[in-house]
Amino acid sequence: MSGSPAPSRSLLALAAFGLAFTLGGCVGGPARAPVTTAGSGTGTAATAAAAATDLPTSAPPAPSGSSAPGPSPLAPQTSTTTSPLTIFYVALNDKGQSGPMIGCGDSIVATETPPVIYASQVEAAMSDLITDRDARHGQSGLVNTLSDANLEFVSSSVDGDTVTVELAGELSSGGVCDDPRIVAQLRYTAMVAAGTGEAKVLINGIEVNKYLSQK
Repeated sequence: MSGSPAPSRSLLALAAFGLAFTLGGCVGGPARAPVTTAGSGTGTAATAAAAATDLPTSAPPAPSGSSAPGPSPLAPQTSTTTSPLTIFYVALNDKGQSGPMIGCGDSIVATETPPVIYASQVEAAMSDLITDRDARHGQSGLVNTLSDANLEFVSSSVDGDTVTVELAGELSSGGVCDDPRIVAQLRYTAMVAAGTGEAKVLINGIEVNKYLSQK
């Protein structure tokens, strides 16, 4: 009406803002939280919003046919070796012709086994010797003075050029000449297996010479 005063510009602007707010609230879902960017302008805000929308919400699935790695072994696998073992026996009254001479004019002689699989050469050689129940070895004439022994291997260690072998059980000797034969068989077999120049053999914690002297 011509008599009504014209609305002020500020009221018109406020009404337009209210209409725009109402229409915005009726269209689409709830408004996103504002994205803080280093720049300004609608292009930067739109890019940041699109990037936020494209972010994955979970880890991508593993490719088909793949499997997760199994658990690590609790202990490293023990490596093994296959080779013959050197075992020593006695040649009676040989006077050092077939090997180093020991007490009572006998010789200590090296023999070789067929290939054996082992983790410790000292343990394998000593176990082969002390479990051999043959008193004589065929036509060779070699004597095994440990054929009646009731021994088992306990442990071995090397310190410099000396190997120490610990055995447990019972060991008997046939007399004064048998003592050096027993000691030589044990010591030489241990030295060659360990690759040392000396060997110390303990029976139940007692050095073998002393152990035999108590029998």
